Amino acid sequence: MEYLYKNNNNLGCNSEGLKFTYYKILALNKNKKLKTIYLGLSHHSFSGYFNAYLTNEMEVLPRYFVITPKPMQMLNEYHFLNLHYLFKKQFKRAWDAFTTKRNFIEGHFSYPFKSQVSIKKSTKRIKQQFYQKNGTLQPFSTEQIQYLNVIKYYCRDNNIHLIIVNTPVYESYFENIPQNYKQVYEQNTRDCEVIDMSHFLTNKTDFLPDGDHISFTAYKKCTAYLDSIVQLNK
Repeated sequence: MEYLYKNNNNLGCNSEGLKFTYYKILALNKNKKLKTIYLGLSHHSFSGYFNAYLTNEMEVLPRYFVITPKPMQMLNEYHFLNLHYLFKKQFKRAWDAFTTKRNFIEGHFSYPFKSQVSIKKSTKRIKQQFYQKNGTLQPFSTEQIQYLNVIKYYCRDNNIHLIIVNTPVYESYFENIPQNYKQVYEQNTRDCEVIDMSHFLTNKTDFLPDGDHISFTAYKKCTAYLDSIVQLNK
């Protein structure tokens, strides 16, 4: 929503695991000022496919190292030979924060993509997110489910209004999401307020080829819609 509000901070990162979202919430709520959280949560967020984004891999750890409650533990789990990469990344993040006046933990992931959905690539995306290489269903991510519950309890205990946002996907993508995952999504969000935008967009040109990322034009449509809800919740 950064193009609508001059004084807002975009804290989103692509493929962010809920463990790190929780760490962000803790860091942001040190002064107990958070009132409402809009948490993006898709069906594939519950997939074992997501576990790769919860580890201390080279591309994951540098994003969140400064906000993790146990930085030394993360360092111990991180291969010593990769430490130079970690500190190089940390320096770059600090420099970017200084030169752009952005928050050090701030994320940013918007780009004016121009394309449209491809059924073939959308089917490939479904297989990647919900199925293992041998064709069997991906197991659910117990860690994602665990940290969703942690976030829910934290928000409840700290008087924070938690709103789940199920983001738009193309119709054929949604139809091919395994029923088990639709059930798990419903079971784990039934005690939350949910803005279901999964069917909000219908045009092929609203989506990128994989069917679960949206175009820049669609991004503006979704932002305007979410903004109208934000205004109601003020």
